[in-house]
Order: sequence, then structure tokens, then C-alpha cells
Amino acid sequence: MKTITEDIFTWSEKFVEVDNKALGGWPLCPYAKQARLKDQVKVVEVADAKDFLDIVIQQARTIKEQHKKLIIVASDDFDLEAYELGCYVDALNHIFVPDDRYLMAFHPFDDSEEVEFLKEDEDDYVYENEFYMVLIQPYSELEEASEHLAKQGYYEGWEEEYYQDTVLKRQSYRRLHDGWQKEKS
Repeated sequence: MKTITEDIFTWSEKFVEVDNKALGGWPLCPYAKQARLKDQVKVVEVADAKDFLDIVIQQARTIKEQHKKLIIVASDDFDLEAYELGCYVDALNHIFVPDDRYLMAFHPFDDSEEVEFLKEDEDDYVYENEFYMVLIQPYSELEEASEHLAKQGYYEGWEEEYYQDTVLKRQSYRRLHDGWQKEKS
């Protein structure tokens, strides 16, 4: 049986990094393969849900020192429910976005994350593990890459709800990030 880390990297290679029909031939994340191949992605597995948020915070604080583009903190201990995880991540973004870090939560039991237009392509990949995760990325790099993709028409095939829940939600934190960055300079 695969570890969660192996499952995440296999999922990335077989789903996230490949051309997706639902996205007009674009990969779900056009930058994922390059980051993985350059060893800029780290997965941290957490055995006990009571340690999960502490580890998320520690990894978010140190992502730049670790020279990573993405850190994924994942766990299969489902004592942390989808709604709780979402609330924690929203609160943590108010702390970390001003310091140029962005967190995204994914939980398999979150009904609001059902993305129908991507399902057909994802059905080709079967996870061996069931887990939830928090993705941590540098906010300004993510925003810059997103703006570049938008200019190329990347988001044109996205369902409106998915676009709102990912891109527009992330953009809603700009005032926190930009205000803090102005104060620092």
C-alpha cells in the first residue's frame, strides 16, 4: 500500500500535471510538474489530528526558509472535520497572507468541494488512502502565476462556482497582503 506522500505525488503526476479535457487541454496546475521535478514540493504526513494545526502553522512559518513552492500537510486521522478545517484555514490566512503565505484546505468529506467538471478526468485515478490536506504556498507567487494564466485564457473553462471558491477567494485576501506589504516598505 502506498503512503499518503506517494499517493499525493502519484495523483499529481496522473491528474494535476496532465492535460485536462475539462480545462480546454490545460493541466489542473500548469506549474506542478516543474515544482515537483525541481524538488520544490514537500509533503508532511501527520498521524494524529491533535498535532495537525500545529504542524500546519510550523510549516507555513518556514516555507520560505525551506525553499519550497508548495508544502502539503496531510493526515488520515479524521478527528478533524471538513467544516473545522475550513474555518481554521480561513482564520490562519488572516495571519499568514500578510506575511506572503497562503493556505488551502481540502477534505474528502467536504460536500462543497465537489467539482463536477473535473470529475471525468479525475475518475481515472484512484487514491489508496483517504486523507485531508492543507496546501501552503507563497501568496505573491501564486497570485502572479494566476494573473499570468488568466491573461492566457486558462480560467475560461472553469465552472463559476469553482472559480469563486478558489481564485476569487484567494484574491479576497489581497487587501491583507497588499496593505501589509506597503507598511513594510
